[in-house]
Amino acid sequence: MTRSLTYLHYLPAFEAVARLGGIRAAADELNLSASAVSLQIKKLGEATGIALFEKTGRGVALTRAGADFAQAVAVSLGQLEGAAGAARRIDMAAPAVSLGVSVPTALGIAWLSGVLVEFAEGRNIPELTINEAVTGAEVDWERNDVAIVYDNPPFPGKSWHLLSAVRLRTVCAPVLFPKLDLQQRERKLGGITLFHEDDGAEWAKWAVEARVSLQGSRRVRVGSVAQAVASAVQGRGLALVSDMLTRGFLAEGRLIQPFLASINAAHEYYILCPEERAEDPLLRALVDHVTDHLRPKRA
Repeated sequence: MTRSLTYLHYLPAFEAVARLGGIRAAADELNLSASAVSLQIKKLGEATGIALFEKTGRGVALTRAGADFAQAVAVSLGQLEGAAGAARRIDMAAPAVSLGVSVPTALGIAWLSGVLVEFAEGRNIPELTINEAVTGAEVDWERNDVAIVYDNPPFPGKSWHLLSAVRLRTVCAPVLFPKLDLQQRERKLGGITLFHEDDGAEWAKWAVEARVSLQGSRRVRVGSVAQAVASAVQGRGLALVSDMLTRGFLAEGRLIQPFLASINAAHEYYILCPEERAEDPLLRALVDHVTDHLRPKRA
């Protein structure tokens, strides 16, 4: 059976006028102009063939037919709202499929794993798997729906979104600060242990930017930047890392940044997913959730 209900979008205005007893009050509630509400009431009357209101001085009053129609509309709108609410509750209660997310180890340890767990709990996802990979090429897409990587595009076959550019800064434990020779005209880091993942090129680039001599410093090459951060927290030396990895330690006072100088990292943080899933509501919600945690928090 075909129904011609082209007037449905006029019903909220009609219900508000009938309930509040006036066009001005309904307009204020609906955040519309009085003329816009009046026009909708006129269109509704024309579409239904019912004389809905009659003028009473400066105001309007429901006709007998209008009153009967208003009662039916109020019941119907209430039922629709109740049905929509029940559907939303069912949708929220229904568990999503399992979710696999690949993250760089250091970023996961720093804060990202907790953010992913929070997201899974909020979405009632019964099974979350957090895997590890640093670059896009290392991600196992048989096991992961999404990946956060420290890499540069392009990423063939993947949709990607820049999470954050990366600036590298030196960090150390407060107990190490007095040992840094920063008072002399020629600042040196002789005798200080420097932690690095690469061949030392980033430290050399930073030294030029900071105008600091690395002569006489000790070098420790680590397999993961997480080890560099952990060693710095333990007071064993200086690490040259992104603020994204140390913001929690900096906020707690367990790490400090003894130099203002910083350099661009060779890569940036991106979040990837297969191209065919770029519009998946769950994955888009995850992108928004992670991005929100990167925004500076107001004091």
